[in-house]
Amino acid sequence: MAANSNNVAVVMVPFPEYGHQTPFLHLSRIISSYDIPVHYVSIGARNQELKRRLQGSNLDQFPNIQFHDLSIPSARATTAEKEDDNYMSYFASLELLGEPLCAICHQLLTTCKRVVIIHDSIMLSVVQGVISITNVETYIFHVISAFTVCSLFQQVSGSAENNDLFLPLQHHIPSFQSCYPPEMLEFIKMLRDWTFKSGEIFNTCIDIEGPYLNALAKQSEKPLWDLGPLINPVYLHNDEYSASPKIVSHRCIEWLDKQPKNSVIYVSFGTARTFSLEQIIELALGLERSEQKFIWVLREADKKGNDFTTDVPKIELPIGFEERVAERGIIARDFVPQMEILAHPSTGGYLFHSGWNSFLESLTMGVPMATWPIHSDNPFNDVLITKVLKVGLVVKDWAHKDDLVKADRIENGVRTLITSPEGEEMRQRAIALSQAIKMSVKDGGATKEQTESFIAHITR
Repeated sequence: MAANSNNVAVVMVPFPEYGHQTPFLHLSRIISSYDIPVHYVSIGARNQELKRRLQGSNLDQFPNIQFHDLSIPSARATTAEKEDDNYMSYFASLELLGEPLCAICHQLLTTCKRVVIIHDSIMLSVVQGVISITNVETYIFHVISAFTVCSLFQQVSGSAENNDLFLPLQHHIPSFQSCYPPEMLEFIKMLRDWTFKSGEIFNTCIDIEGPYLNALAKQSEKPLWDLGPLINPVYLHNDEYSASPKIVSHRCIEWLDKQPKNSVIYVSFGTARTFSLEQIIELALGLERSEQKFIWVLREADKKGNDFTTDVPKIELPIGFEERVAERGIIARDFVPQMEILAHPSTGGYLFHSGWNSFLESLTMGVPMATWPIHSDNPFNDVLITKVLKVGLVVKDWAHKDDLVKADRIENGVRTLITSPEGEEMRQRAIALSQAIKMSVKDGGATKEQTESFIAHITR
């Protein structure tokens, strides 16, 4: 049922990084489908990158979404982005977005009664200025898992409130200090105690993280909604691969069409820039020795220190490797349609960095995982995947995060996931959760009801 768009306008404020922007855009689509105008506010260059990287997304179909391209002084932004691991410098530069955000709110209030700001949890400092504006409400959107948020809050508070959830996992849950820079500790405390919010949103659902959502709801005085998984709706709302239209023509999909069911492992580590050449060689040898079929996304940015530029030298793999695996593997050095690969019936496993968006995509498609956490929330997701949901196995142990992962460990992980009874058990658990997730977004499902509840709340 359409909402009254004259009463409210929604302003989305994502952290300007692709992995954060994508779920914000998917949520924007859902909200705009209720005839509510949505204003997507971010750094102009990041908005343009988002539009370029979207697959199967015709933004013209969403006229209620308006992009606002903001900017920050180039000197501060460039300096902050070039400081390795110094996220706090970048956060400080983003505070300059606060003033234009206030201006957008004031402008919108000339034509609507209320403005609803949905902002990334990282963007607290950016939205501080709008708190005092009459008829503006703010909602925190957590783009990481409820498990991670719950774990972090537990660690910074030292509370025993959720010991029943975490004591059985105490030997597996990573420490805050091992995942985040020390400057982030005060931010996590501020986020936990933040009172200037009208509610919180999570990119998850009760079928995936029910106990942790319930624990967070009990701790909060404001309402909480689980609206996920916020992924490409083409795949979320289709039960069978054949019902999902092929979004792009790509050699990986054409190759998958010729492979047996569940026989291929998909290997991709997002846009991470953390692999040394030595580690890439071990990964290549591990995939070769596993004797399993694979698609390996090896973009130049996967090599430490490189960006997505056209003048970066090609990563050299072991001599003869590409020739030896030519019949059973694809090395993709460019864009691949990840969702379509994960949805394909030939894909039997996913070796990845334990990123939350990628996890949601894989689980929704019923694909079990091999985990290789790299930074920040990845190690927490790793515990959820392998110890709680039991839909994956560990390849990179976070307790040895600085060690080289040798080829034999990679070989064993891939073989276990694709060919063993243990891997098949993980696959069946993933399929069962996939079915539950797809039911939850249908009329009468838990996620659909949560969405209706949130829309009714902001348009009241």
